[in-house]
Amino acid sequence: MMRIMGAVVTGVLLLTTVVGADEVPISGTVKSVDAAAQTVTLESTVKGKTRQVVVHLKPGAKIVKFIRAIEPGKTGFVEQPLALTDLKPGWVVSVETKHEGNKEVAELVKVVLER
Repeated sequence: MMRIMGAVVTGVLLLTTVVGADEVPISGTVKSVDAAAQTVTLESTVKGKTRQVVVHLKPGAKIVKFIRAIEPGKTGFVEQPLALTDLKPGWVVSVETKHEGNKEVAELVKVVLER
């Protein structure tokens, strides 16, 4: 009985790890943008290791930055939509990606810092 319960718990933990690993937030510096291929190449550093990641944008993906509200009566920041071609090398972005096959695919890119 204990062996079966141990196998069930191990199976649940493995399933949780695999499912949880499907969505990965990536933050990094924009290295290049390929509008024709709908991709952004990022340089990301995690735990002291730097790697380049090609992020494929889904059709209809949103790219946004946040600007200070200028309308009367509004305070704080508001979302401003951007085109893929508006992204510039050197900018820092945050992207929620999902693994689809061997690709990182995103529906939302947030500009964190413009340089």
